[in-house]
Amino acid sequence: MFKEIEDLSESLVLIVEDSMLTQKVISCFLEGICSVHMVTSGEKAIEFCRATPPDLILMDWVLEGMSGVEACKQLQEMEGLSDIPIIFVTSNISEQQQDLCWDAGAVDFIPKPIVAKTLMNRVKTHLKYKQQADTLKRYSYYDGLTKVFNRRFFDMEGARQFKQSIRQQHTCSVVMLDIDHFKKFNDRYGHLSGDDALKAVASAIDGQIRRPMDGVYRYGGEEFAILLPDTEPDGAKQLANEFVDAVKALAIVHEDSEFGVVTISAGVASNDSGEHYQDLAELITAADQALYNAKHQGRNQACVAEKKGA
Repeated sequence: MFKEIEDLSESLVLIVEDSMLTQKVISCFLEGICSVHMVTSGEKAIEFCRATPPDLILMDWVLEGMSGVEACKQLQEMEGLSDIPIIFVTSNISEQQQDLCWDAGAVDFIPKPIVAKTLMNRVKTHLKYKQQADTLKRYSYYDGLTKVFNRRFFDMEGARQFKQSIRQQHTCSVVMLDIDHFKKFNDRYGHLSGDDALKAVASAIDGQIRRPMDGVYRYGGEEFAILLPDTEPDGAKQLANEFVDAVKALAIVHEDSEFGVVTISAGVASNDSGEHYQDLAELITAADQALYNAKHQGRNQACVAEKKGA
């Protein structure tokens, strides 16, 4: 099953252990297999996971303050962290105690004193499971035709990014864009050529993305959405203009367009200190209205959403 997964060096394992000696022993055993980070309490483990979700957690049962079992329970209830596998490394291995760990969400146990080969083999196995699961999940989030993210992932990631922007008081911008006169293109050149145009447009848009946190999503049909966390309105408008220019530069012939080539129109909306939207749906509605304005004003351009009450 795992023959194709050999390199685990980029995987991150979080060691939650209050004994410095045990920390050193575990990290020494895992040297050359994966990256490790060490914390001494359940509270610090949760704080670290929120900032940098690891691929696997090795958790001690007995910790100062919050117990390992309680930390495991809390992580399992947190959005975006519940799929992190947690292995308990503990000498508490009675049947009753194991039941508590299973109920909390543990995936495995490693008894103390630690046997090096057992530790390494179980860590490798669970990291490979996690890597395989992540790969399958990524495939389920991609649009099969254009190879950009799909609507399902947009709904999930967009809601998460929006909530995070509210919580951290950062700006979240979204660009909605649409291929101009796409129905006419399909009618004249056929749906196979339409599919080729969709793929080319998606690639051109994705080629303008420079930050890993930004994402291009096929929203539906010939419409795309771009999520831009921590992006002010001016920056989002500039990027939207780059999308428009990049698509026109493809020079895909479109005889039924006033421009003679395939073009796009874009609408930009931002949830910033001067413009507050209740949720992602309201932000998208504002970007869609800006997209409509871009179409109404002649297409092949980007417009920014009007301020509320303007």
